[in-house]
Amino acid sequence: RCAGRVEVKHEGQWGTVCCFDFEWDTDAASVVCRQLGCGAAARTTIYTLFGAGAGQIWLHPNFCRGHERALHDCSHMGWGHHDYDHDTDVEVTCSGEGLCDHAGDQHAAPSCPVSTSDGDAGELCLVNGVGPCEGRVEVKLRGQWRTIADDEWDMEDTEVVCQQLSCG
Repeated sequence: RCAGRVEVKHEGQWGTVCCFDFEWDTDAASVVCRQLGCGAAARTTIYTLFGAGAGQIWLHPNFCRGHERALHDCSHMGWGHHDYDHDTDVEVTCSGEGLCDHAGDQHAAPSCPVSTSDGDAGELCLVNGVGPCEGRVEVKLRGQWRTIADDEWDMEDTEVVCQQLSCG
């Protein structure tokens, strides 16, 4: 996995990215992970779990939609302008490599199936996502890949799938 404090290089100098928790979300983290080629955002934090940065704080993003090509394409206060210090340097954990690639074909075998530890649970796969730990959840049932439709799906269900697929 790719994980650590987020830093950007501007005018030949590396510096950190700071935000407060309500400004930094998975959309912003997704931009970073995609920019680095590290898959989807699996987790994002502030408050320096990886250690506070030092020196220049380059960016203070205000808002990312998640589709931006690079972090500096998100709305920000301007290079070198920020409201916080290194105590709010942002960090991400990205998903890493791909898990499944069968593009929703119910009969095709995934190129890298992910089996759950419970033999009765079947196989799970994420397809059509931007990164390897992102996408539509499919389960292999009676030899065919099928999507899951559930109006009651919530974060607990998501956390179980992520845990089963080692996605954070």
